[in-house]
Amino acid sequence: MAVIFIDGNDLRAAEIKLIVPTLELVIEPLQTGFATAAPDPETKARDKVLAHAVASGCFAEAVDLQTMDGKSLRLELDSGNENRFCKWWRETPAQMHLSVAVRCAGGEIQVIAATCKGRIADKPAGPHFLGWDRLFVPENHTMTLAELTAAGEVVEFRRTAYASVGQAFGL
Repeated sequence: MAVIFIDGNDLRAAEIKLIVPTLELVIEPLQTGFATAAPDPETKARDKVLAHAVASGCFAEAVDLQTMDGKSLRLELDSGNENRFCKWWRETPAQMHLSVAVRCAGGEIQVIAATCKGRIADKPAGPHFLGWDRLFVPENHTMTLAELTAAGEVVEFRRTAYASVGQAFGL
């Protein structure tokens, strides 16, 4: 079954294929003029799906990095200060929230959420296009989430979320 992965990338698609091998992914960009500045990952993922012209058979993900007391760190980071961010926040216990909005047959949108505990990295590491993943070290790991993804290792919270995506598509 082919589904559209909105605003995805090849590395994340390869990770998803490790979790749901029967899911055929077609990566498509966000629609022109669409802003992704929603305040929380659930709304952001849902908005990406709503902005896409496909009536069914698509999904999008969004993440947020938060301190353990729930403070979002998205306003602490701009495109030019990953190193300063890690220097300021390094070793801070944190959690990454993943939301995946899925639009199946009938057009209804289901949101799947997963959380991973860890800490802020000492410095950014891994492929740049993986964003927050470069700044987050999952619990019981020494590499950033981006480095783990690039090495082909799937962290449990993503395995759980994308297995649920496969189930939503009947796989």
